Amino acid sequence: MFPTLFKAYGLSLSSYAFFLALAAAIGIFGGYSFAVKRGFGKRSTKIALAAVSVSALVGARLLHMLINWSFYVAHPWRIWAMDTVGFSLFGGIVLATLVGIAVCRKLKLNAWKLGDTFAPFIGLGIAAMRVGCFLNGCCFGRETDLPWGAIFPVLSPAHRYQLSQSTADMFTVHPVHPTELYELAAALICSAISFAIIKRKLPDGLAILVFLILFSSFRWLNYHLRVSPATFDAPSWLYPVFYFAIIFCCSILTILRLRKKV
Repeated sequence: MFPTLFKAYGLSLSSYAFFLALAAAIGIFGGYSFAVKRGFGKRSTKIALAAVSVSALVGARLLHMLINWSFYVAHPWRIWAMDTVGFSLFGGIVLATLVGIAVCRKLKLNAWKLGDTFAPFIGLGIAAMRVGCFLNGCCFGRETDLPWGAIFPVLSPAHRYQLSQSTADMFTVHPVHPTELYELAAALICSAISFAIIKRKLPDGLAILVFLILFSSFRWLNYHLRVSPATFDAPSWLYPVFYFAIIFCCSILTILRLRKKV
């Protein structure tokens, strides 16, 4: 069984905040340095990064509101809360992508190349975030008998869920799929693949498109292993359809980029 990596919620919450901050630093400073190295101007890169960063936060909150609507109706102040909870990753990715394209057009930047530049650091940032999730005990998976199942502490989110489902007692926590670590590994692999594509000097845009295809495919699979939050209001088909749409659109764009038609 996978060993527990935390003992108390004070440590887990501080670790969660730390790794979220680390993820932001990786994405912003790593992306900025690599963009300048690849020939983008410092001023235009800063503007693009600022716009993308803000839109990522807004998009992540908007999607979280959509899929947890009743929670926000009951707690409307949470809409404006700027702590470490209440964000959905793909909402941030989608809105940041749309805003990034618009900003690149305004600044006359190569959006495909800039997307490629950020792709590896998106993956590294996600990996750092999932370390924080694992330490915090959130985003946990369903029960499993596999030898690498993670055993979280008594009264952790996983344990409270098992109590609500009557599958555990007050002193027993069953192992669950470490879906946070699955996603960490997937993010690192996608990051490495996107960086390899950049190094091979293939058409601009392939690195970010392949990253989105592979990572969305993984999320589609991981969705079936992960326990949805108690506040989740969306129909079960929403995320699979969402992932399929991203995979389909990015696959078409990849073919067109290879044929140099877009």
